[in-house]
Amino acid sequence: MHDNGFLYSEEILQWIWQEQLFENCTLKTTEGKSLRIINQGVINHTNGPDFSNAQILIDGIRWIGSIELHLESRGWNQHGHQDDEAYNQVVLHIVADHDPIEVFRKDGSRIPTLNILPYLPQKLNSFVSEINKPSTLPCTSGVTFISDEVYFQQIEKAHIEYLEKKGNDFLSFYNPDLIPSRAWKEAFILSIFDGFGIANNREPMVEVGKWFLNESESLVKDLVEGALDFAGFSTSSSKLVWNYKGVYPANHPKKRIPQAVRLAILILDTPFEKFLEGESFNLWEMWGEKAGISNSKLNMLFGIIHIPAIFMLGNLFGVKRITEKALKHWLKFDAKLPKYFSKQFSFLDANSSKNFKNKLGVVHQLRSYCKPRRCHECFVLKKAILS
Repeated sequence: MHDNGFLYSEEILQWIWQEQLFENCTLKTTEGKSLRIINQGVINHTNGPDFSNAQILIDGIRWIGSIELHLESRGWNQHGHQDDEAYNQVVLHIVADHDPIEVFRKDGSRIPTLNILPYLPQKLNSFVSEINKPSTLPCTSGVTFISDEVYFQQIEKAHIEYLEKKGNDFLSFYNPDLIPSRAWKEAFILSIFDGFGIANNREPMVEVGKWFLNESESLVKDLVEGALDFAGFSTSSSKLVWNYKGVYPANHPKKRIPQAVRLAILILDTPFEKFLEGESFNLWEMWGEKAGISNSKLNMLFGIIHIPAIFMLGNLFGVKRITEKALKHWLKFDAKLPKYFSKQFSFLDANSSKNFKNKLGVVHQLRSYCKPRRCHECFVLKKAILS
């Protein structure tokens, strides 16, 4: 790594500093002064230096202030920090540079510089060099010393994060202007219409859901026919635009709309207390049968819509037992994922008791960590560097 410099992003350099993933027992500044880190500071996500409230010792003298990081030391002047009073509080400039230059505050005082490059572990290069290769996951090439348990821990973390994400998706449909019970039911129903529209027709399906909620006092037959009419599948015209590319006959909007309407009617007709008591978990299969929904689709909606809706119900109404019940269902939920997802982790022990390959956390792991290369936020990279 030292021959080629630091080949990765400044974000990864910030992460290395935040997690202290370098040899920090014999640090010296570029002037040869001893450096000890007491507190690396708190990362700053707004304007100003990268970290605030850091504490360091330089030759035994304590400094409290901000930390700024750049891949190359010339970044200080290129970004105009030498003329910015906001950077007068910087007590240490961190770089990964072969030939660091001196940098100065606006008041003319020199800032100590730590060239972190010589202190970075060699294992970082073997792992992070894979980040720019799109064909494979960075952690599947040449990192054989990482145990399967580390991957399982990360997928479990991603699994919980995905529940929280789906909960936030649910909240996007929640109308605080309504009474809470009605607002929750409407958000649940719109989430269901959204789920029926995956993947190409979510927006128009939600619009049909909104129409349904405005017309929900009508007779069931009228609601189904009216929804199809609103969607443009009868004699009238419609402003909704449907995407049929890659849509299988079973997932055609004309088939899904009546199913969504019937399921929504059952939800509206169920007393709110039943949801607060957790009874909907027992009623779900019966609702699906009455609505004419296949088991596979019903199972998918149960995982990505129903469980998060009940989870948020417990959070919104402060009913801890409902939140805990939803979490238990989430942890044991079998998503029956397409083979593509489990194939990405085929290098893990197939005989492990950890049934992770059908967990929705695998989807979240790939979409939110692996594919966008957010490896610096993953347990696996940290373990790879520290092992």
